[in-house]
Amino acid sequence: MFTYCNPIQESVLVDTDGKKYLVKKYGDTFWMTENLKTKQDESGNPIEYYFPNDDSTNMETFGLLYDFETASNICPNGWKLPTNGDWKRLLQSNGGNVAGIYKDSLYWEGEVNSNSSGFTVRPAGFGNNGEYENQFKSKTLFWSNSKEEEHFIWTYIFELGNDSIRVASQHPTYAFSVRCVKSKVGIWVE
Repeated sequence: MFTYCNPIQESVLVDTDGKKYLVKKYGDTFWMTENLKTKQDESGNPIEYYFPNDDSTNMETFGLLYDFETASNICPNGWKLPTNGDWKRLLQSNGGNVAGIYKDSLYWEGEVNSNSSGFTVRPAGFGNNGEYENQFKSKTLFWSNSKEEEHFIWTYIFELGNDSIRVASQHPTYAFSVRCVKSKVGIWVE
């Protein structure tokens, strides 16, 4: 069960595992400002996930990593995986494609970031079958729910040493971070 209360700009979302997430309103859309870390779906069934850097102690700080199929089905009832349009509106509402206003200033070694947006991006890396380096502490990729073509999904990429947010398509079997969005304004308990 996800619970949500709306005191205008910031709120708290509680997932099926009882984990709490800060939620913030950007324009007309509410965004989670932390990476999702649920281990079960709305029905209580276990889901597939990866720990950042294959280390369970990283979950509280960096969230969990999910393949696209899982990511597109784990947002709470009434919430969704953001589309490219949602991401573009987020960037526009905060002054554009400047990664430093979204990056958590404590976690990107050697960079000066403000996190003035309150979006709090941390370098969680990504999960895969071991074919590639997981880029922990140097990169974060967020799923979009928009497809480039039938087999590739758009992602929004924050990288160490890059003050622009890249957009690139990825294979859906890789595991990336998830932020959920909700466009409705109000108070509800589900």
